[in-house]
Amino acid sequence: MKRALALLALIATDSAILDSNLEAAGDPRATQLTYESWMKTCIGATCFVATGARGACNPSGGGLSIVTDEKGVSLSITLGTKRTLEGAISAQIDQGETILIPHPQCNGLVCYGTTPIDSGLSDRLKKSKTIVVEATDSTHQEISYTFSLTDFAKAYDGLAAPPPKVFEETNEKLKEELARQAEEQKKLECKE
Repeated sequence: MKRALALLALIATDSAILDSNLEAAGDPRATQLTYESWMKTCIGATCFVATGARGACNPSGGGLSIVTDEKGVSLSITLGTKRTLEGAISAQIDQGETILIPHPQCNGLVCYGTTPIDSGLSDRLKKSKTIVVEATDSTHQEISYTFSLTDFAKAYDGLAAPPPKVFEETNEKLKEELARQAEEQKKLECKE
């Protein structure tokens, strides 16, 4: 079940986030980001409130989600990158204290990590304007995204989007999408 929830967290933060490192890519398409609206999805007692950003070429993008379940609340961040990360992933809400995800894991074109947060942080997110996510890759290039929190409270407190009918259907669609993206990646790959 843990693996299924981890997979769903990645889906919730946008399966198209297999896109990456803005500064390292010399391709101007990588800096042309499209930010997605906040969306809430619940499966059983576990809810994901997520957003993402993607570029016009691969890899370029990232996403984050606030996950609530019977264990509490956590912040999950996913970054697309061709390289492993050096150090922690950080998140800063407005000009507040930095939240660190100390040991991100990298797998292929995606690096991700999760850290528990208290419910007070969820309330702070509802009243804030932005959350900035930053990391540094193994070539010392910075990855940085600024996500608007304008509609976070509406998504967090609102009704969830209908959950997938069957997990296997969702898993199969994800596999098909990843295969399609792998084929297209060669055509869209960012120049370095």
